[in-house]
Amino acid sequence: MRLDLLGEMELVYRDSSFGEKFILARPFGGEEGSGYGEGEGTIKGERINGTLRWVNHPHRRSDGSMLPDAHGIIKTADGAIVFFAMQGRTVWVGETGRQLLSVTFESQDERYKWLNNTYCVLEGAIDSVALKMRSRVYECITDLV
Repeated sequence: MRLDLLGEMELVYRDSSFGEKFILARPFGGEEGSGYGEGEGTIKGERINGTLRWVNHPHRRSDGSMLPDAHGIIKTADGAIVFFAMQGRTVWVGETGRQLLSVTFESQDERYKWLNNTYCVLEGAIDSVALKMRSRVYECITDLV
């Protein structure tokens, strides 16, 4: 398998309708809990470019690691709509979260239907103070055809 760069993604949490950028609840007195946040961003690549909106409802493990569960929509520069989902792990090193996520896309637009059967991985970093993520998304290309 080889990895081809699909694009660079930047995500930024924004104030939600509740007035906070990210809400974390730890209802059982320990580190484990659930989070909620929403944001905006961009994706820039050779085959896909656009702006996006997303929401994340991660689970926080007892060791402080986060398990992102983000879903969103991309409006491409040429007017198409592409949905995406990201799941995986964020492990914290100081104020920076190292992210390893899987990404899937869906679109009914003919120009982007190729994404419907594409599996991607994301490597990234999130700044816990700025609540901003920089990442690269790679298309997984199988050599077993």
